[in-house]
Amino acid sequence: MPNSRIIASALNGDAEELRRVVGPGGLVCVAPGLSSVFVVRTAADGAQTGTVALPGSTMFVRLPRSFQVRHIGHDSERFTLTSADGRFVTGTPRQFIACYKVIAEKYNPWHEEHVEEAFLATSLLPDGLLPPRIFHVDTDPMLGELRAEGRIAASSVTAAGQQLEMWFDCAGPEKITELLPHARRLVAEFERIRRDGTEFIWTTFAEGDETEEEKARFPEVMTPNTLVVYRSGDFEVHFGEPESRYFMDGYWPAVQYRADMTPVHVTVEA
Repeated sequence: MPNSRIIASALNGDAEELRRVVGPGGLVCVAPGLSSVFVVRTAADGAQTGTVALPGSTMFVRLPRSFQVRHIGHDSERFTLTSADGRFVTGTPRQFIACYKVIAEKYNPWHEEHVEEAFLATSLLPDGLLPPRIFHVDTDPMLGELRAEGRIAASSVTAAGQQLEMWFDCAGPEKITELLPHARRLVAEFERIRRDGTEFIWTTFAEGDETEEEKARFPEVMTPNTLVVYRSGDFEVHFGEPESRYFMDGYWPAVQYRADMTPVHVTVEA
C-alpha cells in the first residue's frame, strides 16, 4: 500500500502519485468524505488483494475469489464494490476491514465459502464505532444476556460446570439470532469439547518424554475460560493454565474447532 504521504496527498485532491504507484491494473477510490482510500490490485493469476487506508492505519480487506472487483464507488457513508458479474457489496471503511475470525485455509476445506459469506454480509458487520448495547434475545437460562461492545457480543455462561465467557465474533443481531441454536448445542456438549480440546493440545505439544501421570493430569490443569463462536459456526476455546508449567506466564493455548466440534488447529495466544 502507498505510504501515508501519498494517501494524504490523494485525500487532499492530488491522486496522481497514488494512481501511478498502484499501477494501471489497479482500482483506486479516493473518498475524502470518508477520510479513506480503497485500493484493489490484481495479480497475474487473477487473484485480487484489497486495502483500505484510514487516518494513521492501513488495513487488509479479505476479497473472496468468487467476487472479482471491477469498480469501486462511494457516497458520504459507504464504499460500494461492484463485481464483474454485476453483484455489489456496500459498507463503511471499518466494516470492510473487520477482522472476523475464520479457520486458516490449511485446516479448513470451506475457507473460501466462509470468507465469501462474511464479505457479502459486509453491510451487516459491526464496525466497532457504536456504543456498547444489550442484545435482547429470547429468555435463555443457558446463554443469558448478550452485551455487544466493538465487534464482539459477549455473555457469561455455565458449561459442564465451568464458568465461561461466550463471544460471538463479528456478528450483528441477525447473525447472532441465526447462531443461537448452535451456541446452545456447544454449551450442552461442552464436556466433550473440553475433553477433545485438551487431548488435542497434548498431542500437538507433547515431546515424547512425558510420563503417563503427567498426561492423565493434564486435563485437570488446563482450564477453559472463553468460547468464541465464529460467523461460520466454527469456534475456538481458550484454555488457561494457572500453574504456568506447560506454557509460559502470559501465554495460553486456543483450540480451533470446526462447527461439528472437531478440533483442527491450536495457536498460542498472549
